[in-house]
Amino acid sequence: MFQTEILLWLQSQASDFWTAFFKFWSGYTEWVIPLMLLILFAVSLRAGFVLIQAVFWNMTVVIFLKELILLPRPSSVDNNVRLLGKGIPNPSPYESGGAKSFFGRLPRDVVEGVRAHPFDTWGLPSGHTSNSATFGGLLFLLFKRKWVRAAAIAVIVLVPFSRLYLGRHFLADLLAGYLLSLVFILVFYHGIYCRRWFRDFFHGRWDRTPWGARTWAILAYLVVLPLAVLLIPYAQIKAVSALLGLNLGYILLRIKGLPQDGGTLLQRLGRAGIALAVYFGLDFLLGAIEGLSPSPGSDIVLFAHGTLVMMLMFWASTEVSIRLGFFKRPE
Repeated sequence: MFQTEILLWLQSQASDFWTAFFKFWSGYTEWVIPLMLLILFAVSLRAGFVLIQAVFWNMTVVIFLKELILLPRPSSVDNNVRLLGKGIPNPSPYESGGAKSFFGRLPRDVVEGVRAHPFDTWGLPSGHTSNSATFGGLLFLLFKRKWVRAAAIAVIVLVPFSRLYLGRHFLADLLAGYLLSLVFILVFYHGIYCRRWFRDFFHGRWDRTPWGARTWAILAYLVVLPLAVLLIPYAQIKAVSALLGLNLGYILLRIKGLPQDGGTLLQRLGRAGIALAVYFGLDFLLGAIEGLSPSPGSDIVLFAHGTLVMMLMFWASTEVSIRLGFFKRPE
């Protein structure tokens, strides 16, 4: 499963059409956040909240595992693998450095050589596979409409396959990504979303919440856990800060209670449009301000950026939508 022959065969069928097609699916990370915000505000706050939690925690765990395992990508061990869609030649000094059999391992000297002089990110597990399968799998379970489930299956299949075609992952990387996504689906769907305690807690208000061990555990998950993860090596600051920001926005909204999901199509699109405008507007504005700071790329600046954008997006855009009549808070 660490052979490059499969990738080379796929790339032998390459054309401009297929490269553009699979680049779109490989660019999943660019459109998944707007799509999740659309689900959060236009469809279901509870489902969207769980979906975002699962996807961002998945991103955090995947990066940690990549940096822990340190296995190279196929394009790093075989310069015959083309970097389709990037428009640059493969810089790898190795030729045909993949496994010699389907169940064989990568040659130790090649792996050690790449680790000593890395020129790309690491491969196993495939983040695109794990993330898209987590997103698609939850989408399939959360919503029963046939067209939604068809779209979910397309995401689960085509995003990972695009990584093979583009030469970015081995088959083993994809398998590891799928297995990891199964864990996240089980935890966030069966372990959280389907539980009555979560359903009862999510739309409640703080002044009506019993302060027992479960409430304190939920608060620890929402606030303490993301902060604790930052102490772990290779922490994904963007993902962790986005999680913390979303959770803080949720905590603020819960003071008066979260609004109901219902509404006309116009109301649903209106509040989703406000959320997207706030998200992209704040992201642009804070990015411009960061450019003027003494250390624009520092970890603390990135953390503050991600936290503020997600917190204000969730809290402020919801409050604006309530005032405009797009959301209705229960009595």
